[in-house]
Amino acid sequence: MSLRNVIITGLLIALALVFNLVEGALPLPLPGIRLGAANVFALVALVLLGVKEAFAVTLLRVCLSWLITGNWFAFLCSMAGGLLATIMMVVLYTKSRKEFTLPWISVAGAWAFNAGQITVITYLVGDVRILIYAVPLFIAGTLAGWAVGILAQILCDRMGKIILK
Repeated sequence: MSLRNVIITGLLIALALVFNLVEGALPLPLPGIRLGAANVFALVALVLLGVKEAFAVTLLRVCLSWLITGNWFAFLCSMAGGLLATIMMVVLYTKSRKEFTLPWISVAGAWAFNAGQITVITYLVGDVRILIYAVPLFIAGTLAGWAVGILAQILCDRMGKIILK
């Protein structure tokens, strides 16, 4: 990894952490439903820098957020969801970039995040009836994923012009 990529990755991690913490402090319409704006920066890292940097943004954002908040429940949900989302976005972006736009890749990432999140919650609570909550999570994840994908596309267009100079 070049020094330029280390610096940009660090910037993206810092931005993801700030957005994650601010979003975590806002009231939620329903438990577990939020925009997921921090995922914009993992997607930007994937597009502009590569796979390693996308995983670095996700993993370090989740770990740093846990160190600041000390919330184990949020850590476990975010780690499972973040890893699955990043894996999904990496696979779609690297294998099927021509078939899927960035907003659709982001929606798939949001669905993967929701699947990881609901799996962890179901395991921790020990009640499979929690799976019913997957329906509102996936509906909200579709809308949020689309918004995150559009924001990531705008950021990639603008940052790409600066980085590629």
